[in-house]
Amino acid sequence: MINNPAMRRGLLLLAVSLGTGGRATGREARLEPDRYEIGVMPAIAGNSDYGFGFGAVGSLARFSSGHHPYRWRLEALVFLSVKQGPEGVELPYHDDYVKLDLPGLLDGRLRLNIRLGFGRYTNSGYYGVGNASPAHGDSNTRYHQYDRINPQLQLRGRLAILRRLQLMVGSTVTHNWIEPYQPSLLRDDMQRTHDAQLRDLLRGTGEHGVLELDLGWIWDSRDHEHVPTRGMFHEISWRCSPGLAWGADIPYGGVNLTTRFYQALYRDRLVLGARLMVDMLVGHPPFYAMASHGGLFPGGAIGGGTAVRGVPLQRYHGKIKLLGNLELRARLLPFSIRGQRFSLGAVAFVDSGRVWTDFVAMPRFDGEGVGLKLGLGGGLRLQWGETFLIRADVAWSPDADPVGFYVDVGHVF
Repeated sequence: MINNPAMRRGLLLLAVSLGTGGRATGREARLEPDRYEIGVMPAIAGNSDYGFGFGAVGSLARFSSGHHPYRWRLEALVFLSVKQGPEGVELPYHDDYVKLDLPGLLDGRLRLNIRLGFGRYTNSGYYGVGNASPAHGDSNTRYHQYDRINPQLQLRGRLAILRRLQLMVGSTVTHNWIEPYQPSLLRDDMQRTHDAQLRDLLRGTGEHGVLELDLGWIWDSRDHEHVPTRGMFHEISWRCSPGLAWGADIPYGGVNLTTRFYQALYRDRLVLGARLMVDMLVGHPPFYAMASHGGLFPGGAIGGGTAVRGVPLQRYHGKIKLLGNLELRARLLPFSIRGQRFSLGAVAFVDSGRVWTDFVAMPRFDGEGVGLKLGLGGGLRLQWGETFLIRADVAWSPDADPVGFYVDVGHVF
């Protein structure tokens, strides 16, 4: 279900890059229309959710005349993290994938994405359901954690209907092994058989597989796919698993509405970006899906490095999620190293959001009042070539302990 992005592509420095046609000449870079861009980097990262990570990430992009943004792009990642746990040093996070992006099919009208991945998260979070779920016990124990393994195969296509309008179709097959710790809140809640409301929400707590189908519409008027300065990128998508699961009774559906706006305030040096998302689930989804959102770029919500930064990943579970992000992005210093083009920038941001347990009022889970979760912070951006951008963010939130920090690839939105 969730391509956990909290640390999936985090990396920091010591890069090896090979390219043709991307050499800088004077102050400007002259780009050949037919060229390759190759990036290979040790993946060395820090993250407040999963600790210190290491591995390797690489990308190979082929640029050709008449193909936008490139003819194809291949990306691969091998990644592990190390963190001090209740029983000493452990490896809580394991994420490997190979991803192929083919945007130039059918004379450029069809874009196909194929992703094969494997993940294991031994400190997946569960704090109960609802927007008012409290944190109990020592944060260094397993009480708010469980172990999840989920290999996944995803196929997704985007077909251009009009110049800006695209149709999205796809499917995802995931197998899950869920293992609650003893003692843990998840195991305690699973044993509350007398609580019919809670029992109905906690599905998919054992081994099971899911086939999910996706359909959506996308409007894209951005001037650049990876580092936009103007335009919009909106989507509305539907997903469902109508009983096509094994090992669990989890027929469900979902809808995601996401709007993104980009406006240059001063040339391409100062850009304001905004995102607003509403994500809803109906039926009987697996419990972990209530801590994530769907759409073209599924991820964690409301907490984590791509949602409300500073709030721990998987901190809040609910069928309805509201998320908003506002970023002020500054491009400060373009430069080149050995013919490779770079640009250093900075970002200030405000994130906010909340969840609702279900479509009927449940104050026992959601509390009373507005209940918005907040994240404030800033960070640095390093752009390398046309398609590779490294971000490093620090965020404060009343939910942070004491602050959240994130190193990843690409803008949050």
